[in-house]
Amino acid sequence: MKTLSACRGLIGIADDGLRRVMRELLLGVKMHEFEFLADVGGLAYAIRASHQAFDLIIIQNDLPGGGAAAVARCVRWDMPAPLNNLPIISIGRDWTHEMLAEVRDAGICEIITMPTSLTTVQAKLVCAMDGKRPFLSTDMYRGRCRRRLSAKGYQGPFRRAEDRIAEQLNSAISKSERRAVRQEQQGGALPLAPPAPPPSSGGARASVSPVDNDVEEEGGDRQTRAVIDKAFVVARQVEQLLARIATSGGGKEVAALHLVVADAEERLINLMVLVQMRVEQHGCSPSDIERLRAIRKLVDASAVSLLRRQLSRLITSGEAILSGRGGLSFNISVAMQAQMSHVHFLINVGGGLEKLDSGTIEEVAKADYIVSQVTQREAGTMTLRQFDDASSSVRPRA
Repeated sequence: MKTLSACRGLIGIADDGLRRVMRELLLGVKMHEFEFLADVGGLAYAIRASHQAFDLIIIQNDLPGGGAAAVARCVRWDMPAPLNNLPIISIGRDWTHEMLAEVRDAGICEIITMPTSLTTVQAKLVCAMDGKRPFLSTDMYRGRCRRRLSAKGYQGPFRRAEDRIAEQLNSAISKSERRAVRQEQQGGALPLAPPAPPPSSGGARASVSPVDNDVEEEGGDRQTRAVIDKAFVVARQVEQLLARIATSGGGKEVAALHLVVADAEERLINLMVLVQMRVEQHGCSPSDIERLRAIRKLVDASAVSLLRRQLSRLITSGEAILSGRGGLSFNISVAMQAQMSHVHFLINVGGGLEKLDSGTIEEVAKADYIVSQVTQREAGTMTLRQFDDASSSVRPRA
């Protein structure tokens, strides 16, 4: 990080009194090279047209032309790198909760409330220019990471967890795609999650979207909220994968993506089951309930998708065994019964058998019948000798 004496600042302040105070404060922290402008349009033009790059932007919160948030949005969204990563500080005398939320969501790094002190200004400048907090770019936010502390194992409320959704999704998708390609080459399939109690049903909304919750509410605990945040991340991953499949040209890429979707849907349902267990034990805040309702429709769709995939595998493998095309492996009936138990778990997740269409209900009955037939065939074919009865006819060796 540059020293303040070597930095060049762009200052957007229209108030004459505030401008004089800011000049004295900057000189007091050894920052001598700065340029003053008095409106949003002038700042945007100066950033684009300057031949010598600025190191820092300081803006009056109610600067004419749209305020500090307008400048920040222009820098973060309309300018190329590395200009969009410039440290931005907003300064002002009167702040409201709405103004604080607006400038924070616009990507402003630090806020200075007047009156202030030389020490505070110096600390804010150093913190804004510190590169330890990474620059994030998501569909909803661009700017420095807003998470200053990172306690081990704690992901924070979803509003701050949203800052890392893009990184988590890119990492999860790339890892899952590599695993899917390896499994496709080896002819394997994704492992099935063990059966678990179904989550409670609730309302639904069309798509996954975060709900702001700046105020700590009664109900629930920190770990429950962290699991809910993770469920939102996985739900967003499922949505993005389904969107990629819809726009993909087909072929091996689509096959690999379908495996990745199945993996993500399994994790989403397992997370929702864990959420239910924790909510029953520790309770849940009203805003967390609303967030769970927001992804309920996607959970139901994932359960039906996994159910149909599971039924298809069961019916195909069972028919191969019954027709003689496939071998009868030892304890195959136990494995198929476990898979059938998972089928019934997915049915419960989706709200019961009556929620399914007639075709899927027929497939459930067919799979149940095939599993029972395979179990009977295994019982009649792979029985072991009664060694207690046979022992009397066997002569001991001399």
